[in-house]
Amino acid sequence: MPISVRRLAQLAGVNPMTVSRALRGREGVSDELRRKILALARKFNYPLPAARAAEVPDLLRVMAATVDIESSGEQLAFSFNRRLLTGMRQGAAECGTELALLPPCDDVWPLMVDRRQVDGVVLPLSNEQMPHPPFPPPVPAVFIFFGPDDADVVTVESFEACQRLGAHLAELGHRRVAYIGPETAMSRKRLFGLRAGLEPAGGAVPPECVRIRPFTMEAPRTRALVEELLQTLKAGDPGSHGFTALAAYNDYMAETAVLRLRACGVRVPEDVSVVGFDNTRPSPGYDGPALTAAAMPIEDIGAEAVRLLYWRIAHPSAPRRRLALAAPLVIGNSTQLSTNQRSTCGRLDRHFVPTDCPGPP
Repeated sequence: MPISVRRLAQLAGVNPMTVSRALRGREGVSDELRRKILALARKFNYPLPAARAAEVPDLLRVMAATVDIESSGEQLAFSFNRRLLTGMRQGAAECGTELALLPPCDDVWPLMVDRRQVDGVVLPLSNEQMPHPPFPPPVPAVFIFFGPDDADVVTVESFEACQRLGAHLAELGHRRVAYIGPETAMSRKRLFGLRAGLEPAGGAVPPECVRIRPFTMEAPRTRALVEELLQTLKAGDPGSHGFTALAAYNDYMAETAVLRLRACGVRVPEDVSVVGFDNTRPSPGYDGPALTAAAMPIEDIGAEAVRLLYWRIAHPSAPRRRLALAAPLVIGNSTQLSTNQRSTCGRLDRHFVPTDCPGPP
């Protein structure tokens, strides 16, 4: 498994930028420290740019990435895809290559890839059901987040990150937590991690507090899940005791949930704490509290994908690799202590009236 620049920096006792300068032969790094970093890189099989160039002398030195940055909401400089692209460009610079940006592709490879006019291609997939061009591709490829079974993939540690989220909620005294997300393997993994973090303290994500449905990440579907959850709990299910916190598959769903809860008379975080996953900048129009979330290292994921692709070009017959980066906990203002054991259902009996819940804005 290839080591990351962040991990190399930890082992060397320096910051990632120092490691980057040392690997690229830049000034500002002592000879002793450079030798130490290079020795660690070789020990842990990090793809060294100079070595790569020697091993693959006929490189075009151009890699391609299929990233959609033109769609609605992706014009922001710090949007998810823009940050991913920033990381890819950083990785390409470290490898001494250029990065060509190609339009998204579903069932065919772009002509530049099909004609082998690039050395390799990086392809992000937003979910495991998302279509992708035929595999294997004409040139080496690395997938981001999801990919075919026999593909190189760079992704995020979903289970471990959500385990930390669950432990955080447990520390705040939350014992019954709700979860909303799409019907995907990664969503299930995040749910299982959340439960694993809650269980040591006696917490749980009860089945009646889980709302997992296909294609739920659009705002209208997310709002419907929140309303369904609130309606069901208010109906007085004998086996239900409500929830004091809600975890969402990603930040966008968490933001939508916060706004819908508030529209339905439920305060966040006073009545219900909310956590997300990504730690992206707030969406336009979101005016709720800063989210507590697992911070996906978006730029690092992009950079590691290009580094892994560069390594793959030099080692075409090596076993396929799957690199999962950690997503540390970032505490925002959307969570607080659960100050009493009264159920959310009890609060909703006083504050939530279904007919008063306004329609979508």
